[in-house]
Formats: sequence, structure tokens, C-alpha cells
Amino acid sequence: MTETFSAAGPPRVQLALPPTLETTLRSSLDVAGVGHVRIEVSALFAAPLAKLPLIIAVEAGLVAGTGRPMADIGVLSKTAPVIVILDDDALDDAISVMDIEGVELAVWPLEAEDILSILERIDIGQGYAAGVRETGRDAFVQIGMLSDEVSRIADQLARLASMKEGPLLPAVATDRSAAETARSLREIIRKRQVRKQFFPAELFADPAWDIMLDLAAARLEGKQVSVSSLCIAADVPTTTALRWIKGMTDAGMLARRSDPGDGRRSFIDLSDEAAEAMERYITLVDGGAI
Repeated sequence: MTETFSAAGPPRVQLALPPTLETTLRSSLDVAGVGHVRIEVSALFAAPLAKLPLIIAVEAGLVAGTGRPMADIGVLSKTAPVIVILDDDALDDAISVMDIEGVELAVWPLEAEDILSILERIDIGQGYAAGVRETGRDAFVQIGMLSDEVSRIADQLARLASMKEGPLLPAVATDRSAAETARSLREIIRKRQVRKQFFPAELFADPAWDIMLDLAAARLEGKQVSVSSLCIAADVPTTTALRWIKGMTDAGMLARRSDPGDGRRSFIDLSDEAAEAMERYITLVDGGAI
């Protein structure tokens, strides 16, 4: 294994990337003041790794430069946190590593602030975030709170799904078809999108709700939703959307479904629990009860 230390300070990450990608990313790391160690991609699976976060890339469904399937990323994450870089064409590949513990997903191009935010999120998970850099702290706080926020929403959905009809959730009769309800949901989504014509999009950023609305509508329409499509629906930067999708999946709000026609493909759906809660919500809204 060949290692080259950068001049940006003590090594903070390990890089195992194809040459062109590595050169560009090293520039961003230098800007961020993040020291790094270079690992020959060909030696990635051949020798023990340090415990520093490891940055790798995916190309054509494989770990770039190794010929190894993405499932083998789980071998690497047992030793070190792994940051997987995807390009827009590989977003749907993300679903195959979403369930692997210790994996962070990012989308190319990766800027200095993106790198700092991801590293600081890893720091939180490892319990030593007290000394984080001031640079990128706003992003650090926002992303660091994601897990708690997703868990909170998941708990609320679980309570909602388990509630019996009563004063808080009055019984509402509805004879609307699935197609009519799906159209109502698409109209809600459309109206949410219109706000961007008048106000900054980030003012109303609510990726969890946007994701759930899109999946609820797709479920009623009998459509399957890919990771790339869901990232668009989340209406936030793709790297942020991927983190929300992963966090909501970990919290049991979303579920990975295999394509019955092609076992190699998977899609994202609401979990049965979340779908039941959304159905109750939609019934109440459509029936005019709230």
C-alpha cells in the first residue's frame, strides 16, 4: 500500500480514488485544511486500513478502480467510516449501500464545505465532536440534527398509525378513488413548488415531508420510485437528499423494495407503518376534518 501525506496538516481522511477524481478532490481538501493520506486503489482491499474516514468512488456499480462490487464496501466500513462519492448517473446505485452501517453518501462535485460537513457528521457518530472546526458549523449543526429529527418524526408516525378512531382523529367516510387522492397529493406538491417563484427555496426546505408526499402519491398511482427520482422530489441538494433518505430508511419510515421483474434493481417506498399514517392523514384532509 502506497501512502502519500498531504501538506495540509495531520491526516484526517484516507483517499482511494481514480487519479483524475483524486487530483480534484485533493484541491478541495487543501482548501478545507484537511490533511489526507493517499492509498493506492489497487491495494484498497489487500491490506489493513487506518481508522480514518475513507473516501472512495463508485463507477458503473463497482468500487472505482477495484472491480469489486458495491456490497464489498461493507468490508471496508467495519474498519473505518466510508464516504462514497457518486455522480448523478450513479444515484440509483446508492440504494445498495444505504443499509450498510458506517457509510456516508455524497454526490460529485464535492466542495470544501461539503467535505467538512460530512466529516463533522462522522465526528458526531463517533462521539468526539467537541473540537469541530468553526468553518461549516451551520451545515454541521443542520446535518448533525438530522438523525434526531428523523427519529422524532418516525416516533410520531408510529403513534399516529396506532391511534384508534377518537376525538383527535375523527372517523371520516370517503369514497374517493386512489387516483383521485393521488391527484390531490400531486396538487399539494405542485403548490409547494410554486412557492419557489416568490420566495427563496431554502426558506421552506422540508425534505422529509416532500419525500413522503411523493412516495404516498406514487404508491397510490402504482408507480415505483428510484433514488434519483426521490432526490429530485426532496427539493434540496442531492447530497442532503441522500442523507435524508438514508436517515428515514434507518428510522423505519422508508423501505427498500426489490423490483419483482429484476432482482438486481431496488426502489424506495414508504414503510407499511408510514403508509398507514399517511393514509389516515390524507383521509382527514380530503374529508375536511382538519
